[in-house]
Amino acid sequence: MKRLIVLVGLPGSGKTAFQNRHPEWAVVSRDAIRRGIFHCNHAPEYEDVVDRVFAAALVEVIGSDAEVVCVDDLNLTCDTRVELIELARLAGREAVVYVMPFEPLDELFSRAQRNLERLSASEPHVRVADLPRARFEELVGSYDPVDVREGFARVATIDVLGAEEASAASPKGAPRRRRVEKREPLPLFVP
Repeated sequence: MKRLIVLVGLPGSGKTAFQNRHPEWAVVSRDAIRRGIFHCNHAPEYEDVVDRVFAAALVEVIGSDAEVVCVDDLNLTCDTRVELIELARLAGREAVVYVMPFEPLDELFSRAQRNLERLSASEPHVRVADLPRARFEELVGSYDPVDVREGFARVATIDVLGAEEASAASPKGAPRRRRVEKREPLPLFVP
């Protein structure tokens, strides 16, 4: 069955690094839209348009022939995740969630800051806004822990080293993923 992978985690928790290890996935990412279209990592004046482009891209990709569609975004609230689960159901896809590590928070914040510095150095055409500690703490406060009752077919947590740990709700003995040749990403969907 085709799947919709939903990544959940704070900035710096490893969502993008995790999805980058799966080049066979079709990825939809607000960050990639911001950088690709608006040449910035975050700008409040563009967020309404970013949301509309993201929604349109997600609808198109989820209806495609891609075996796995991945939503690389924060997805911190239950309301956000329930909408994605419903979209997966309507498209005939199995919804699977991967939860990134949330602690220690000081380390996550430092990693998020280093990621912004790397982005600034590696993509000079992108205007990089900082992530204030107060905004990071707002994000921490908005997090609703993932509950198996949300409706995901499978819930997995990712440990700090990026390895998958199956949760109680996950099927045991999942098949190993075969190696797939890397394809060129579509510019709107992957950084």
